Amino acid sequence: MSFAVRVTQIPLEDRILLMGPPGIGKTEVVRQKAEREAEALGRRFVDLREDVPGDLFQNPEKYYVFIRIVAPHVFPEDLGVPKHAEGYAEFLPPKALKALTLKGIAGVFFIDELTNVQRDDQIAMYYSLILEKEAGWMLRLAEGVKVVAAGNPPEWSEVTRPLPKPLRNRLAVINVAPPTVEEWIAYMRRRYGDEWERLTALYLATYPQDILKAPEDDFSAFPTPRSWTNTALLLHRHRDAPWELKEALAVGNLGGEVGVKFAALLKTKINAKEVLRKLEADPKLFDKLDVSKKLLVLDAVAQQPADRLAGPLKGFLAHLAEAHREMLVLLALLMDKEKRLALVKRLPDVFMKVSDEISRYP
Repeated sequence: MSFAVRVTQIPLEDRILLMGPPGIGKTEVVRQKAEREAEALGRRFVDLREDVPGDLFQNPEKYYVFIRIVAPHVFPEDLGVPKHAEGYAEFLPPKALKALTLKGIAGVFFIDELTNVQRDDQIAMYYSLILEKEAGWMLRLAEGVKVVAAGNPPEWSEVTRPLPKPLRNRLAVINVAPPTVEEWIAYMRRRYGDEWERLTALYLATYPQDILKAPEDDFSAFPTPRSWTNTALLLHRHRDAPWELKEALAVGNLGGEVGVKFAALLKTKINAKEVLRKLEADPKLFDKLDVSKKLLVLDAVAQQPADRLAGPLKGFLAHLAEAHREMLVLLALLMDKEKRLALVKRLPDVFMKVSDEISRYP
């Protein structure tokens, strides 16, 4: 995708359209940036789909609201319910939509899958919401509410429909690429702690091109950052399941080509205890292992206590710093922050070689 920025680099600005493949984290990043903006403004962040505080309508200046809607699922008739009042009709909006109109409120109205809308009346509704920030007769979004939209280009959605030229001309259309593998790993550590299968990270560090691939046909699954997240969570949840189920989960989320290749890593077996003992005596034995076994060794090393890493395995870490720099970075990212900081402090000569790479991630 030409002139694309990574999804982690997108700005949180009013009237932008994020165009990119499904499952690369557009929604997640927009929400994260909204949360950070709320913090910077000293306001309480509220997802209107989860909670509408009792005093929000009385004290809107205290809040930063966020709501995501899936564009094809919302219709003009959803914007208000008619009510008879003294010889005329007025329309009562949904509570969440009304919150976006309050004077003094700030927030983000995120319209997802805009390019998948099929009905003309829906397109007209979103045209008004984005261009004029108006809906129906009476509703107008507050000045402090940013409208952010997202969509898929035709090569990534069979139902994509071109948006009207005047609408595109009022939007900043930003082509979005997936996060790097390192960014995905940092997100998984931050969001899920140790409750995910770390072999997904080791695999992606070795085959980064597999983080996103177009589907092989019209029915199979395909790898995206979202499907890798699902795979990592499901495999951790079913870590004691039979091999056949693990393979089915991998292929069912990642598709045939990538899923089978990743499943082969899951099937590889090593005696981690014995291998680590040998690496303590001769770190260069690591160089003779095949790729799958190297990844399993890294997974085992990442689980060792800091005292062993800074003691008997110190020579192995030093060897990684000299001969396998990218694997030392990955190893550090797989550890929890407390252990990583302890090792950087205790082994400065080893980790100084990769300090720039490690410092970029929480």
